[in-house]
Amino acid sequence: MFQTEINHFFQSFANDGLTAFMRFVTTLGYMEFFMLFLIILLLVFNFKKAFLMFMVLIWTGAITFFFKEHFDLPRPFHVDNTLELLDGQLPDAATFDFSKRGATSFWEGLPADVLAATRQAEGVENGFPSGHSSIAIAFWAALALLFRKKWITAISIALMILIPLSRIYLGVHFLADVLGGITLGAIILAAFYYTVLKPDRLNAFLAKDRYAIGLNPMTGILLLPPFLFMLILDQRVFVLLAFMFGFGLGFLLLAQKGLPEDDGSALQKIGRVGIGILTFGGLRFLLKMIGEQLGLEEAVWFDFFRNAVAGLALIWIGIEISIRLGWFQRNVQATSVA
Repeated sequence: MFQTEINHFFQSFANDGLTAFMRFVTTLGYMEFFMLFLIILLLVFNFKKAFLMFMVLIWTGAITFFFKEHFDLPRPFHVDNTLELLDGQLPDAATFDFSKRGATSFWEGLPADVLAATRQAEGVENGFPSGHSSIAIAFWAALALLFRKKWITAISIALMILIPLSRIYLGVHFLADVLGGITLGAIILAAFYYTVLKPDRLNAFLAKDRYAIGLNPMTGILLLPPFLFMLILDQRVFVLLAFMFGFGLGFLLLAQKGLPEDDGSALQKIGRVGIGILTFGGLRFLLKMIGEQLGLEEAVWFDFFRNAVAGLALIWIGIEISIRLGWFQRNVQATSVA
């Protein structure tokens, strides 16, 4: 499964059109796409279901990164310089003088000298398990389970197949990486299903519009995990933990008066998206500029603060502004508090 021959087989069909298509497909697995997709889902279609999708995305990303760091395994192009690196977005400049040094049989691991070299090098992006694959399974399957429409299910299944395949074709993942990511994504999806996505649990969540901040399970579930993850995760993934905390706190603050309803005119929904993007992106950019002026751009705690504030602004401030403008309506009948 760590053989590069599988990647070479896929790349034997390479042409400009197929490469452009696979690059497009793999783009649907990057954080920038997910953030835009979820902002639209959150502010236009279904606030509560989109919030659950945020949680699925961030938890899957954080857990996958933990296993990437734990296994510390290279990618196909690290061990075989005859393989083309067709992904134009992977931020990995590390190169090694290895030619076809992947596994020699299906069940064999990577050679010891290859692992030693890649693990000692700086700036190597780990491969196993594939984050694109784990998120593809957990995120798109969760979307299908939440919305339960045939066309959404069909698109979700297609992406659950195409995104992992694109990673092999583009030369950035072994078959083992993809299968590991699929397995991990399925486990995380199962955990979410049995805790919140089962019909009875989901209906209870969708029916509730108010939550209290205090010593209760909901507060603990939303605010405590980011700091627990900090104990086991590398600082590079703290941006995910910042979003996890910011989104969770924003949800709880918004729920003090009642969560928003999903109705509204088309123009109001467009306005809500505009406000959301401005508050989220604007605050991230502003705080970045402030950090650069203060010499804090490399400070981990400031980067966490910046992204947590941006997440908080999207979920709480942006929606409160839309409510004040009359573009969002709060459920004034909401009385359920926990």
